[in-house]
Order: sequence, then structure tokens, then C-alpha cells
Amino acid sequence: MKILPLCLALLAAAPFAAPGQSQQEMNAEAAESFKKADKELNEVYAKVLANLDDEAKENLKKAQRAWVAWRDSEAVFRADAEARGGSMWPLVHEGIRSRLTKERVKSLKELLLKDE
Repeated sequence: MKILPLCLALLAAAPFAAPGQSQQEMNAEAAESFKKADKELNEVYAKVLANLDDEAKENLKKAQRAWVAWRDSEAVFRADAEARGGSMWPLVHEGIRSRLTKERVKSLKELLLKDE
């Protein structure tokens, strides 16, 4: 009987997952999450660019290209470290790209706040 309360507590603390969700479905959801984050990044990036002079625009474009290359390389590195060759590699990869992209959005939004 002591096991039942423990099991219930563990279930309550576990993150919600849809019953019967396959790895393929989770991978697709992670890819969709990244697409949303990337869309927001592009929108915020465009707003920041619109507020800059020509020299600053070129500097940001250069920095953004370098950041995108770093984000994608970092995601491959981390996904390989956690799931190389496994079916959850896309989930880990897209999850890391999504997290890093959201962090970049936050950083760029701070630039917009400075201009207000």
C-alpha cells in the first residue's frame, strides 16, 4: 500500500504527455515549437534592424549570421551527446534550437526596450 501514494505523487509531478504519444509525434511537436520560436525571432530581429543606423545594421546582420551558425552547431553537438543515432535525436536537437532561439529573442527584445 505504500507504493500507491508514491506512484500517485510521481504521476502528479511528471510533465504532462498525451497518452500514446509516439516518438515521431514528439519529434514533430518539437520541430513545430522551433518553427514558432524562429518566426518570433525573425519578427523581433526585423524590428531591431528598423531602429538601427546603417553601420549598426551591418554589425547586427553579421552577429546574427554568426549566432545562427553557432545555435545550429551547438544543437547538433548537444543532441549527439545525448541521443546520437537514436530516435529521440530530432526531439533533443529541435528542443535545443528552440530554447536557444527563445533566449536570443529575449536578448533582442532588450534592445527594443532600450530604444523606447
